[in-house]
Amino acid sequence: MGETSGKCKENNSLTGYRGKCDGLPHQRYSSRSIGVTHVRSESSPAARFITRLTWDALPREVIDRAVMCLTDTLAAMLAGRTTRSARITADLAHAWWPAGAASSIVSGRRLAPGGAAFANAVAANAVDIDDCGIYTWGHPGAQVVPAALALAEEHRLSGRELITAIVIGYEIAFRAGRCLNHEQSAVHSAERTYRACGSWGSVACAAIACHVLGLDETTTRHALGIAEYDSPDLPMMRAIDTPGMVKHGVGFGALTGLLSADLARRGFTGIEPGLDLEEFRPFVDDLGHDYYLPRGITWKRFSSCAWTHPALLAVEELRTRHPLAPESIERVVIATYPDAVRLGTRRPETTEEAQFNLAWPVAAMLVDGKVGPEQVGDSSLGSEAIAGLARRIDVVVSEELSRRYYLSEINDPEGSDSAEVTVTLTDGTVLSSGRVDHVLYPEPGWTWDDMREKFTWLASGRLEPASVPRLLEALADVESADDSSILMRDLASCLIPVPTEQGVPS
Repeated sequence: MGETSGKCKENNSLTGYRGKCDGLPHQRYSSRSIGVTHVRSESSPAARFITRLTWDALPREVIDRAVMCLTDTLAAMLAGRTTRSARITADLAHAWWPAGAASSIVSGRRLAPGGAAFANAVAANAVDIDDCGIYTWGHPGAQVVPAALALAEEHRLSGRELITAIVIGYEIAFRAGRCLNHEQSAVHSAERTYRACGSWGSVACAAIACHVLGLDETTTRHALGIAEYDSPDLPMMRAIDTPGMVKHGVGFGALTGLLSADLARRGFTGIEPGLDLEEFRPFVDDLGHDYYLPRGITWKRFSSCAWTHPALLAVEELRTRHPLAPESIERVVIATYPDAVRLGTRRPETTEEAQFNLAWPVAAMLVDGKVGPEQVGDSSLGSEAIAGLARRIDVVVSEELSRRYYLSEINDPEGSDSAEVTVTLTDGTVLSSGRVDHVLYPEPGWTWDDMREKFTWLASGRLEPASVPRLLEALADVESADDSSILMRDLASCLIPVPTEQGVPS
């Protein structure tokens, strides 16, 4: 899961995927509340930005953040490539798409860009350790980066062209997500109906393809309209209640975007895109002037839904203060907000159920001291140490933390995403974390050293060890590459083969 928002407070104001802190009164911009249908715009700031953006216009901080986004998403793709969902998707991609120029992160083989973007997007989100983006309520990188990489291989883009395409994808993702789900921040969790990542990701990936293909503004508007109209519906809260491999629909977001641009290029027409509607002009007029990327991306250390992260941070804090042997723990109570409680405590049977669960990651943190792909992977679901502790975890809705959670969605300075964890030991000792806040967009944010550490961690066992420093060096200097497709070809050549199992080819 993810979270996103606007420029709320100085530090933890940018609080998450829920479309928080629009900075706009929702009733003013809701077509339902003003009693009209949508009003068409005669101009398109989005199409103008997509078609005209050049490398020379990009601020240095935007470039640096885009390179880190590329690195983080590649790490997430590596982490997810061994999952059943990634292997099934890659197998289908090779069956349905012909051989081509774009690399599959699962097989290392090459196929047409649509198939590669589809399969690699699923891998990127498969273990929920990919980035979270402002206003989107979800994961932009898992769609933007696979789409951009597939097109970069197909069209032999330079490193600068690749980074420019990635920036376009993110900036459009933030705004498309905001247009699509902006009213949901005023709705309490039991009534939420927001649409998951592939819905707005289709538009973001269409934007990337339009830029790479060199489409004009009119054709780009059609592509955005096609992508929005044909985007998957993706009822996110139903995926919380019954998790499956569908997750956030990122594979279909990437694929729909690429198809939409190609259709428009051939003369297919679309609806007026939401990005061009007058009611959403305040969301898009700043394109090319105010880049959200430097302040609107958060990277994850835990392989689980972001709603679990306040509780995981609380457990981390407790573990630094107290020696907590799992066998000495009698009971754990997690007090938090309703969206997090909705994740539940049922014992997971799949990695997707483990990621969308509150008790399992917390138990894993108490047992292993970390929550990575291994802790939520299928091979760990039989761990009786984690399962036994998870059975001793209760989750409750805190009235105070719920109040703060909903305040954060309306840009109140008192708002926060928080949890409090209380541990009772077998000797009767009671330990409390106190309120712990998950600051999604801290300042200062991650450094390149932090990103290098994450990439190295997730590449372990998935890439030939000797290749990791070389690939990190290439990523750090990607803007100097005359042909960025070399990056994916090099990475694909260093993949450790995925073990096969009956019914799931590698």
